[in-house]
Amino acid sequence: MTVDAHATADLPKPTADHDQARADLREHGYCVLAGVLDADEIDTLRGSVLRIAERERDSGTHWSSNGNQKSFMLINHGREFLDLVENPVALDFSAALLGPDLLLSSITANTARPGNVQQQLHADQQYVPEPWPYVSSMNVVWALDDFTEENGATVVVPGSHRQGTAPRPDAGPLVPITGPAGSAVVLDGRVWHAAGANRTESELRVAILSHYCAPFIRQQENIFRSIDPDLRRRLTPSQRRLFGYDIWSGLGVVNGLPRDWAHRKDRSGPTNADGIFPE
Repeated sequence: MTVDAHATADLPKPTADHDQARADLREHGYCVLAGVLDADEIDTLRGSVLRIAERERDSGTHWSSNGNQKSFMLINHGREFLDLVENPVALDFSAALLGPDLLLSSITANTARPGNVQQQLHADQQYVPEPWPYVSSMNVVWALDDFTEENGATVVVPGSHRQGTAPRPDAGPLVPITGPAGSAVVLDGRVWHAAGANRTESELRVAILSHYCAPFIRQQENIFRSIDPDLRRRLTPSQRRLFGYDIWSGLGVVNGLPRDWAHRKDRSGPTNADGIFPE
């Protein structure tokens, strides 16, 4: 069930004002940042997603659920996706709640096809034991088409991030998150939401989900095993840190801590103990 327009008057709307968007995120558990991607970026990303999806259907390796097609581990498929996960707006908004050492948890494309059904209501950090007094993950949903109620825009229970639990059977009314292509929809990992039902006859709704998590959380995608070896060798230091190759507070060591860290109080930083990165 969705709510009428009068009831949504005070809910987040697409905005280019980052202060307003931050206030929306705190109060409602989500915000809509308009105009983050320009027309060329939208065209490049959307075209790439559709080509990947077509190849996967042709090869029989596609993954579909509820009438939506998902394509995983997009960083293996082009420079444009590497740039997207390092988008400064996405990192800035996510780091505000997760801290500066956040990790990329996954990057996935979702194409909502006509005739699909609404996804099950969920929160992105449902793997964290309840209660949730603080956020452990964030999702940045990149709208590569206009998000409308008719084409399956993400639906949300505003303010549900303050419940500190997974969705309950008596969850409140669902509100569609609408906005123009190029918007970044930022979701607190605790907020209850779902991909909506695409009720159009022929209109695809294409989106990319950049999921980030706190540095002590296991990532959704096992990037170390999934990444193309040639890409791994070309990663920049900032990408290695974002993908989880660095040590953080003594976590993620490789055959123990580096010997020259023995007297350091800060047990965080890059390591190449296994020699997998070019010197």
